Amino acid sequence: MTDFRVGYLYSLAPIHCGGEGDLGNILDIAREVHTNFPYVPGSSLRGGLRDDVLQHAGLEVADRLFGKELNGSEQMGVHQVWFGDARLLWVPMRTMSMQSKDVFVWVSCPSLLRDHALISRQPFVSFANCAVGDRAGSYTVADAQVEVKAMSPEQKTAISLAGEWSTDLGNETKRAWDTSRIVIPDSDFQVLMEHALWTQVRNKIQESGGAEVFWTDVCIPRDTILYYAWGYSLQKTNPVTQADHEAMKTILTGLIQVGGQANVGRGWIQSWIANKNSPVSQTINSSVAKV
Repeated sequence: MTDFRVGYLYSLAPIHCGGEGDLGNILDIAREVHTNFPYVPGSSLRGGLRDDVLQHAGLEVADRLFGKELNGSEQMGVHQVWFGDARLLWVPMRTMSMQSKDVFVWVSCPSLLRDHALISRQPFVSFANCAVGDRAGSYTVADAQVEVKAMSPEQKTAISLAGEWSTDLGNETKRAWDTSRIVIPDSDFQVLMEHALWTQVRNKIQESGGAEVFWTDVCIPRDTILYYAWGYSLQKTNPVTQADHEAMKTILTGLIQVGGQANVGRGWIQSWIANKNSPVSQTINSSVAKV
């Protein structure tokens, strides 16, 4: 059975999923090869979700959904739920100002919005090579000036999320997002990403009283909205049950933790999904339709 869905993540704390390569005392994050944008690897997302299901519903349910873990004596079980990488969709920009007043906006670009539209199976419209947003005007970020034109109704429809917004985030967050979005050209988004990532310098205190830079963290900032593809691949033997799906849905509509540095509060995310229907009922309905 083909089952393809979309889910969303709203970061409530900075996210750090370690990247590859040696950058000295800079702890960089996983980045896409073709864009160099940070992302949450599907393996990190899947690992965190499996642990949550294990604690919530037990080993049998976790093994049936995600497959058995390798322990040296058994083969890894076949998974029946899969998760793709979580990609950037909207990134917060706190360094912007408008009419000499600091403003909080979310920023995206046409290529990210187009890819999201393909995954969420929604219509998409083209964006001109200029910035458009919910509030037109002149914005300042660092030393750059960004002239923003008003978005058309068609463009506002094209950037909408699939399904319903997470109720756990509250109405105020949804209202702020509905009125504080700017879409800028891909090339400008690449530049702005240099200012959007969250960094923290950690110092090592010397016994003599001085301090030296110990390491620098680079993270996806809080208030970032990401999306991911996921779905079920049901097996004929020992398939996912209705109860298994309910356990999976509970986890996917709650708080989850991904990435490292959980001991300092990193990686906490509010998750929600567009399609909450059970694959079991879909299979039954499909079989009835064929008959």
